[in-house]
Amino acid sequence: MDSSAPAAVPWVVLVLALLALAGLAAAELAGRRGRQMGPPAASEPGPPVAARPEPRWPDDDLPGFLETPPGTPGTRDDAAAPAGPAPRPGAPPPEDGTARSGPPDDSRRAVAGMAAAALVLVAVIAGVAAATRDGGVPLGQPVPGTGTASPQPGGTATPPPDATVLPGVPAHPLPGEGGAGALAARSVPLGEDGVLARLTFGGIVVERHAVGTAVAYPSVSVTASGDGGAALAHLRLPSWNCLTPEPPADPAQAGCVRSRTEYAELPSPALTVTRDGRDLRLTGRFPTYTRPIGTAPAYTGRVYDLTVTASPAEPVRDGVAAARGTLFLGTDRTATVDVPGLNAVRYAG
Repeated sequence: MDSSAPAAVPWVVLVLALLALAGLAAAELAGRRGRQMGPPAASEPGPPVAARPEPRWPDDDLPGFLETPPGTPGTRDDAAAPAGPAPRPGAPPPEDGTARSGPPDDSRRAVAGMAAAALVLVAVIAGVAAATRDGGVPLGQPVPGTGTASPQPGGTATPPPDATVLPGVPAHPLPGEGGAGALAARSVPLGEDGVLARLTFGGIVVERHAVGTAVAYPSVSVTASGDGGAALAHLRLPSWNCLTPEPPADPAQAGCVRSRTEYAELPSPALTVTRDGRDLRLTGRFPTYTRPIGTAPAYTGRVYDLTVTASPAEPVRDGVAAARGTLFLGTDRTATVDVPGLNAVRYAG
């Protein structure tokens, strides 16, 4: 379950930035009002101070020292001392007779402007972050992978890839060669006149040894888009090693030893599909491969030249019927097993 906290962070940053900007503006307005009011009125002068009598000997400081030693209030030294700090060289004296405190107005305005610009930038960044979705895609823009195809010059859009175009398979792969299984999960759209058939056969001899035979119990499925159109067939060959000259009906009960299972996919035009009414016929050379555990599929180097026929075993209802068929391998043949649900055919249209 995704948390909504990350989505709320940009909004919090935006609100804080706007509050700080409002506080800075309020402080600037308060400073302007204080400066417009002007300096406080000077206090009324106090009672006049009596003038000190002129000394008898103006050039001799000894009598004055005896009369008013240093530190006595009202002496000439105290009167000559400046009342405040000396003004800086080159700085004009204040018009109202009082010294200003703090930076000039221009410096204050520059600092306030830079701070406001920084806060506005933070607010914009937070707003953009809050307006994003799906890993940083702004609202109003298409999410990668969901946009429509851009139109070509002339106003036509790029057509989708044709599902009936299938890659080919090697006719004579070497043992252990890779690249197998690319069509294992593919099929051909039936369209308006296509057909689908699924057949399971009894045992057939695939190889004869000096002692015994190697037998397989194949199953075949095919999809074809129509008469002369694209087609794809899948073959599965579970094999057993038996001591009998002919394949038994149940290899496990006959004492046969289970061997590997081989697979094959064959697309058109290497696969030939012909139709005669409801009957179907497949012909082609199937290069098989195995699926070792933990490694990629690899070709066995074995190629089976197969012919398969299929036809409805009962009346077709709603385009579907149980099927029967025959598989030919060399001079041997095998028929479909009589098990309900394993063999079926479906017609489009």
